[in-house]
Formats: sequence, structure tokens, C-alpha cells
Amino acid sequence: MSAIVALLSAAWGRVAGWAAALGAALVVLLAAYAAGRRDGRGAAESETLRRAARAREVRDAVERDLDRSGDAAGRLRRDWQRR
Repeated sequence: MSAIVALLSAAWGRVAGWAAALGAALVVLLAAYAAGRRDGRGAAESETLRRAARAREVRDAVERDLDRSGDAAGRLRRDWQRR
């Protein structure tokens, strides 16, 4: 029985270094992945805000043009009544 324990402890001694290195590599990859997700989320939010601002500008420009054009229904009625 002690021979099996000795073999297992020797095997674990050889594997423990590799397991620690593998664990450290996984931690580094996980940290890089999390940082990338944070950066991506921030970029997506800023892009969404930029698009919303642009849509708001376009909407305001259209509303200003409509306000300047006056009453479209009234203009159509006048044109129809002239004929």
C-alpha cells in the first residue's frame, strides 16, 4: 500500500507544477476576457448614445422643417379648391 501512496505522491509532485502553471494561464486569460468585455460594453454604450444623438438631431431638423412649412393639410385644401 505504501508503494501506491509513494507512486501517487510522486506523480502529484510532477503534475502539481504543470497544474499551477495551467491555472495561472487560465486566470490570465479570464482577466483578459473580462477586460475585453468591459471595453466592448463601454464602446457599445458610447456608440448607442452617439446614434441616439444623431437620430435626435435628424428628428429635430425634420420637426423644424415641418414647422416652417406651415399647415400641409390647409395647403392641400387650398390647392384642391383652386381647381
